[in-house]
Amino acid sequence: MRNKIKVAILIDSEKKSGGQFHEIVTNARNIQKEKAENFEFIIIYTSKSIAKNLPNLGIEKKYFNLNKIDRYLCYLRNYHHFFRRIKNLFFRNKFENFLKNNNVDLVYFIGPSQYSLYLENTKFIINIPDIYSKEHLEIPEFVNDSEYQRKDEIFRLSFPRAIGIIVPAEIVKRRISFFYGVLEKRIQVINHQPSMGINEIKAEALEKSTSSLKEYKLPKNYLFYPAMYAPHKNHKTLIDALEILNIKFKLDFSLVLCGNDLGYLKSIKSYTKKKNLEKKILFLNFVKDEHLPFLYKSSFALLMPVLSGPSNIPPWEAFKLKVPVIYSNLDGVKEVFDDAVCYVDPFNAEDMAQSVKKLYENKNFREELILKGQKKLQEVQSKNEIKKFFKIINDYRKIKNLWDL
Repeated sequence: MRNKIKVAILIDSEKKSGGQFHEIVTNARNIQKEKAENFEFIIIYTSKSIAKNLPNLGIEKKYFNLNKIDRYLCYLRNYHHFFRRIKNLFFRNKFENFLKNNNVDLVYFIGPSQYSLYLENTKFIINIPDIYSKEHLEIPEFVNDSEYQRKDEIFRLSFPRAIGIIVPAEIVKRRISFFYGVLEKRIQVINHQPSMGINEIKAEALEKSTSSLKEYKLPKNYLFYPAMYAPHKNHKTLIDALEILNIKFKLDFSLVLCGNDLGYLKSIKSYTKKKNLEKKILFLNFVKDEHLPFLYKSSFALLMPVLSGPSNIPPWEAFKLKVPVIYSNLDGVKEVFDDAVCYVDPFNAEDMAQSVKKLYENKNFREELILKGQKKLQEVQSKNEIKKFFKIINDYRKIKNLWDL
């Protein structure tokens, strides 16, 4: 019996996935910082482009990838009633063999991964930021082009077999238990954290001139929204709110948007032109990690009219950087942020504009919101919730040691 239990952190999300990639890096960093003596970690990445964007976390990294045929064979081994019975006669599970050759005891998937469907004997933990595909059947990127079936298959087949499921909010925990019949004691809530680049930025670096951002030509008084360009991010209502601020309330505000385009950016720009707001909105692509803190810090507020949540990282980053947050009033969101954000109806542009106006005219309210955001982040970070992750592994170790002599 080996003294240490070896955990593989499997990464199969590209950097342009946005928050999910940053969550991967942050979680890996938090795991590494614990320096638990009885654990050994290895990062497995499924695309060589992923390795280029991974910071040095002090954890061994290895590349592994299954082609489409091997994936299908692994799937058949587990889920086809006939092939499951004869699998040892014909097919090898290359994923299981790779893990065995690297002495891996447990796999940690930092997101819904099809690789979780290919495991047969190796136990695993899976991180699930949301189950939007079950909740928002109207939104195209959640259900169209078989996306609903793809996600639902991963959830339906992996949840019952996971020794632990990690989620960022109680509402996600309840919904997983409701939709997929998972015991709640198997689901652990670990709140989001600011991305590593923001969480570890030095105060002196933040206070320096933002001259490095001259290339962006930032407006003076802007609202910031870092989010991929997709329908569920609700850019349209945000643009309507900007129009109300400038036309009805006579307040000179602009918008700075950044994120990966999922094919929706052209429509957003067309709508902006229709509203005659081209000079008021700066569209950026996926910005450099080192520039993101300054984009937050230079803004008047973070305004997130997102239609799905509350599993979003930007509010936590804004808390860290002392930027007030205006956020959609979604189911379960107050369990996460309490009174640390200003809540708005994501379908009501007037409500959004009124909230920005209140922040602008009431400086005490703005400062109070900033302080509450800082307090909420400190409260969450003081709990050191990553210990819940290690508890799942330790509980598994206790049982495994009964036969692993």
